[in-house]
Amino acid sequence: MDSKPAYPIDKTYGAFIHRELSVSWLVLATLMGGRHRLDPGLVSTGFRYLDLGCGHGLNLLFNAAAHPQASFYGLDLNPTHIAEASAKAEALGLSNVHFALADLTTFAAGRPSTGPCCSWPEAYDVVVAHGLASWVGEAVRNALVAAAGNLLRPGGIFYCSYNTYPGWLSRSTLQMLSVEEALRAGGSTSVAGIRKAAQTLTGFTGTEENTLPLGKELPGLRALVEALQPMPEAYLVGEYQSAHQPLYVGPMHRLCAAHGLSHIGSATLPEMFPDMLDDERRTQVMGAVDLSMREVLLDLAINQTFRRDLFAKGPCPPSRPWRRQAMADLSLHLGAASEKDTNEFSTSLGRLGVDADFMGALKGTLADRPVSLGWLLDQASLDLDDLLMRLSVLIGAGVIGVGVPAQAGAEALQRSVAGFNRLGLEQTTAGEEIGALLSPVLLQPIPISVLEAFFLQVAHADLASEDVVQLVWMGISMAGGNVKDKQGQPIEDPEQALSQLQEFWETFARERLPLLRRLGIASAAAA
Repeated sequence: MDSKPAYPIDKTYGAFIHRELSVSWLVLATLMGGRHRLDPGLVSTGFRYLDLGCGHGLNLLFNAAAHPQASFYGLDLNPTHIAEASAKAEALGLSNVHFALADLTTFAAGRPSTGPCCSWPEAYDVVVAHGLASWVGEAVRNALVAAAGNLLRPGGIFYCSYNTYPGWLSRSTLQMLSVEEALRAGGSTSVAGIRKAAQTLTGFTGTEENTLPLGKELPGLRALVEALQPMPEAYLVGEYQSAHQPLYVGPMHRLCAAHGLSHIGSATLPEMFPDMLDDERRTQVMGAVDLSMREVLLDLAINQTFRRDLFAKGPCPPSRPWRRQAMADLSLHLGAASEKDTNEFSTSLGRLGVDADFMGALKGTLADRPVSLGWLLDQASLDLDDLLMRLSVLIGAGVIGVGVPAQAGAEALQRSVAGFNRLGLEQTTAGEEIGALLSPVLLQPIPISVLEAFFLQVAHADLASEDVVQLVWMGISMAGGNVKDKQGQPIEDPEQALSQLQEFWETFARERLPLLRRLGIASAAAA
């Protein structure tokens, strides 16, 4: 692989939305971590948020719609990304988000004095860099962390996510072989090259009856390769190119510390509670000599592949009474995945179970009304940390959503979000890549499929079921789309297509629509 890879700009990347980049999620994660005082009131102030390597800008767009009083800034080196992000911001009616084609290395000493960002703010409350630190060379990575340290105001937070070892040790074999395939084909990493490399690796792992040396050394490699099949092509090309350099947590944390950034937790909520590990691993991790070593041991314990680290510039540990009160004022809601009929969930710590009686009672209560976390503390008679461990699993799995305290101007925000979601539906049904709507309750994006978007446009109308389906059928046809069967193939027969739409609508209206209404999405879309 290249000895000094740079961030490649010869291809565009997929437009992905990450709830962990939402301001409300970052506030929640900081509160749950308990190692830095970040007031929940931040979400209703005129704060400043900077995204280094913003890609297509979708995360900034949803944040800007959720916090119209704040200012959001995003830069990227790929001109296609910036052009698309700027066009979407205009189409969605957002004036508080700003994009620039710029090199993050020019921010290493603070705001640059020349170039398109010279008039941007000198300091920010939140700086984020998603999936960038492990896709650049050492010099750029150093500049990234230096920029975060210089641009954050005292008390501000830095979110930095990156692929990590040891989990990427086995995956690096596929990356290496994919790069070799690309070199021999005379081009950059491609899906075809990755598929070919995966097939080759599968052959070298052997079978269950006759495991070959590579399969013995990396017993999970075959399952890993098989799991890649349904993944989006843009994701695969991004992950397995030569520029990608996974990192170990220890050196990354020391680099951040050198620039005044202290680790305060993770945006992957369960990872802040290693007490949930089994006895053997918990004993080893919790026996670490300090918090830094605990993170090193945690990554080994769970074979970590991806970290979502949170750092503070000048951490200010909250008092226990302040933290308890700040968390007590948060509101709990049924989340987008609350229909899951299970009390066990896949997490980065492994498969974790939540007490079935506790979860059933909580979901039953939230089906009637949202409640405060303080109310739940009183009713459940649980220690705060015990409750947070349970909630970290449920929130991470999307079963429970968390809202911040009601803010001034809530009605105006509802109207603003409604307008944003209407435009978002129009964009989505016209073929634009949006993929979500904004919940004014959680202040976070909720994934929405294209077919759901068509139905949401007419779900508020007082129409018979067959009329709703006919309207959606007409809308899809006028947009040049088609209805697909359960195998993802286009349906040619109109009667069969209508039948498929009818079946989808009945399930959607019964199961999904009530949830979207509780999260303020369906009503906002119809307003």
